[in-house]
Amino acid sequence: MIKTFIFDENKSHWLEEEHRFLSHDICAILDEDKETIYLWSGSKSSKDKFRKGYKQIKELIANFSDLSIQIVMVKKNFPNEIQEKIDSLVESMKIGKKKVLKFSRFTTIRIYSISILIAILLPILSFLYLSSSLAWQISNGIYQVNSTTYNSWIENSKFLIFITLILFSINIVIGIIENENQVIIFSVNGLIITIGLILYLNQGIFLFLFQEGSTLTSYFILQTDIFIFLLVILIAMLIFEVPNLYKLISFFKTYRKFIS
Repeated sequence: MIKTFIFDENKSHWLEEEHRFLSHDICAILDEDKETIYLWSGSKSSKDKFRKGYKQIKELIANFSDLSIQIVMVKKNFPNEIQEKIDSLVESMKIGKKKVLKFSRFTTIRIYSISILIAILLPILSFLYLSSSLAWQISNGIYQVNSTTYNSWIENSKFLIFITLILFSINIVIGIIENENQVIIFSVNGLIITIGLILYLNQGIFLFLFQEGSTLTSYFILQTDIFIFLLVILIAMLIFEVPNLYKLISFFKTYRKFIS
């Protein structure tokens, strides 16, 4: 019977795994009949990770105390049944027949899946919050809002967008680590626009031309000005939301088995 294990570098522990394998992984293939463990490394795995995995191999062997296991480290000329297992692991790294998975680490896959999801949701929440201005008191096409509500409206929206900016920065780093150009491009696009949105909202009371009758504590704003403001925000957000939403969908289709 053949069993496969991958080395979890974070926990410094070997885990049994039959299907999920990335090019960054170190794999131990146990042939129980021949009482032999074959160590094999993915194309992007490091020598340092291999050394760490090798040091922990005794822990794995200890789980099979009834066997007298020997360790074999070769790069080619594996026994046929072992080579077939390796070939199936390599196939697990591919999409369809030709395209190899670009993400090579479980850690970056999981971090990115969370980061991009939140980076998409926060701008939506921010826009919905800004749209709450449509519920302000209105008379003859002019909204009335007190200064405290107005300032909170701006600052809370800026905070949500600032968190989005941080998430896009994280995604850029992940894209660089994994050499994933689409992640880098879409995240840079999001980063630039969120910076622009923060600078735009940073104008505060100068975002609108307050109408006659406004005071230091109460502002009167044309309804059309609010509509234009929300339209500008919406268009800016859609420029980065659409490509990142596309990336989120394609990412989950490709890597969903590695996320659970």
